[in-house]
Amino acid sequence: MERGKILIFQVRTLTKTNGFTLLELILVVFLMSILLTFASVRWDFFVKDDGESFLERLSIEISLLRESVISDYEQKAIRFDITNNILNIGHVDPIKGFVSSRNIEIPDEHLLKSILINGEKISIGKAIMRFYPTGLVDRTIMHLEGKKKGFYSVIINPLTAKISEEHGHIEEIIVPKRDNPI
Repeated sequence: MERGKILIFQVRTLTKTNGFTLLELILVVFLMSILLTFASVRWDFFVKDDGESFLERLSIEISLLRESVISDYEQKAIRFDITNNILNIGHVDPIKGFVSSRNIEIPDEHLLKSILINGEKISIGKAIMRFYPTGLVDRTIMHLEGKKKGFYSVIINPLTAKISEEHGHIEEIIVPKRDNPI
């Protein structure tokens, strides 16, 4: 070997091709499939109408109110204002009357027609449903009219304060008579 000579090696460079690599094609197909999935989903299916969200909110409010009454051992109430289509949550003061702490608004497309509390029907004005520290509530049926649903009734269970929706106008819950063999 000779001293002082520098050896130079030529490095092969990749030549530029006029196409995409397999990895780039897979990535593009993957991204397109994700975009098409989001574009083809019916998003209105996931959006609840105001009536369903109102019933959900009402159910949560009633459950929270019942739990608050039991834990505080203090009677509270919901006032149904049929004329103004509003529900008020608060308590009944012997001197001041009903003292409201917050409101639940009924959506515009739903109209509060009447209330049945402990068998007494109220169609005009205001009605009060009480929550007792024992966990019981007044037996209540709300009659509503919706633009899409028509007439329907919301029944509030007096033992558990759970609500259920029934189509049509229900005046009273009738328990079927059983034959007792004893």
